[in-house]
Amino acid sequence: MNQELQTVLNHKYGKASKSIIKKVNTKMVIKYTRVSGKKQFDKNESIENQNRTIDEFAKRYGLEIVANFGDTYESAKTDERKEFQRMIEFCKRSRGKISTILVYKMTRFSRTGGKAISIADELRNKYGIHIIAVTEPTDTSNSSGVLFQEMQLIFAKWDNVQRTQVTHDGLRKKYADGYWCGAAPIGYDKIITNGQAKIVLNEYGKKFKKAWEWKLQGYSNEQIIVMLKKIGIVTYKQRIYKIFKNPFYCGLIAHGLLDGKVVEGKHEPMVSKEVFFKVNEIRLSSSKYGVPHKTENDGVPLSVFITCTECGSPFTGYAKLKKNKKYTYKKPLYYYKCRKLGCNCNKSANEMHRLFLGLLAKFQVEPNAIEPLVFELENSYHEATKEQTELENSFSKKLNELNKGLLGLEEKYYLKAEMTREVFDRLNAKLIAEKEEIVNNMASVGGSITNLIPRLSEAAHVCLKISELWENGDVFFRKKIQKLVFPDGLLFDKNTGALRTPTTNLLFTAIARLSGDSLLNYKGLNLFLCSESPLAEKEGFEPPDL
Repeated sequence: MNQELQTVLNHKYGKASKSIIKKVNTKMVIKYTRVSGKKQFDKNESIENQNRTIDEFAKRYGLEIVANFGDTYESAKTDERKEFQRMIEFCKRSRGKISTILVYKMTRFSRTGGKAISIADELRNKYGIHIIAVTEPTDTSNSSGVLFQEMQLIFAKWDNVQRTQVTHDGLRKKYADGYWCGAAPIGYDKIITNGQAKIVLNEYGKKFKKAWEWKLQGYSNEQIIVMLKKIGIVTYKQRIYKIFKNPFYCGLIAHGLLDGKVVEGKHEPMVSKEVFFKVNEIRLSSSKYGVPHKTENDGVPLSVFITCTECGSPFTGYAKLKKNKKYTYKKPLYYYKCRKLGCNCNKSANEMHRLFLGLLAKFQVEPNAIEPLVFELENSYHEATKEQTELENSFSKKLNELNKGLLGLEEKYYLKAEMTREVFDRLNAKLIAEKEEIVNNMASVGGSITNLIPRLSEAAHVCLKISELWENGDVFFRKKIQKLVFPDGLLFDKNTGALRTPTTNLLFTAIARLSGDSLLNYKGLNLFLCSESPLAEKEGFEPPDL
């Protein structure tokens, strides 16, 4: 077979060997340098030292560096580095031109192990581009060299894992001892004195403490945002949510390195543990908890407040734009729908609001009924809390006696010197223990509502026009009235098309009952709370601001 025919056959039908490693035969190369952090700039593997060593290698072998990448600090824990990705994209675009990537060491290229091997394989097999570490050069034109380079990349990852383990062991010990090692959370500053770091509240944190108080008073996160802005704190709902659920703010530390353990921190708490737990009880018991929602909409104030009886999912609200004949949009129509896929429970917002106003109408009070209603409520409250009041008076009397005993004991010891220090300490400790027990008992019993009659009068006057107040209020005011009257929300039965009330505020239940026939008996007959709980807690009834 002559040479010319052999050439044609080779060109048309010849198959390339799969064992031969592809390589671009040019002198054009690129350079990639990297350090893990700012501190490494001063070490032997600094950017300057990497550049100088790579430049000397390129000059020695007659290579032309056509592009530089890196020259900054990027962690090699991931290959999603900005400069690294820019270099890879440049290599892919320069198909057939770039032959080599020059790095100082393979650890400078990557520490991701298997992923780095995959990237190197793709560059070599698809684009003919090889990687050379100038301080530990390896010939990757053969399988032995490729294997050795892959081992270097694996050891780079192993080295990184070892360093991480050592670092984590140290951090774990710090966290377990109550020291926060990360950046200071919102509301705190990290102050370093004589090499010791201390986490302290800053001005932001001191002002934000008010948000916890407002949450305990029943304000929503949206309302708290507005109130914080008035005292110079600009924030958003997601940040408030994160702060409220983070135990760091009550002096505790929870970190992944502690493997689920929570420890007492050495930092200054923003609030007490009692306040933190109460706020989180409110947060977790909220009907909104776990339900994704958008910005509050005035057209659908009952969103999440109403639950479907069929599937137990909260209703959400949405708007549907209505077009006229000229295809221009009119005012949107609002609807409520069950969030459960397949439940198919939709309801016009107008119809749902009509049903809700029908419930509120039950609490409507005529102006001439205000005085007898307040009189009846006062009598009912006193009757219902009679036993509680007697206990409170008994504890108060004992507390006064103990306080007198403590004063008398101090007088005998300090002024009259009628006893030794040992006897005084023993008797004083006994009296203090008894005092603490009585204080705790008083706290468990609760306390009387201060300004009872004015508060009951306020509640009755709210009921004069409760439906009108709800209709004309903004979305936040409406939600406050809803929560006040029906603390656990409402249920909608799609089969009957009716709203159901699981629980109603005891005060409004009383108003609804007493505004009927019982008010004809002005002298307080038909006491509705004979065997019920007190009307309200110690804080009392807080009507919405009108």
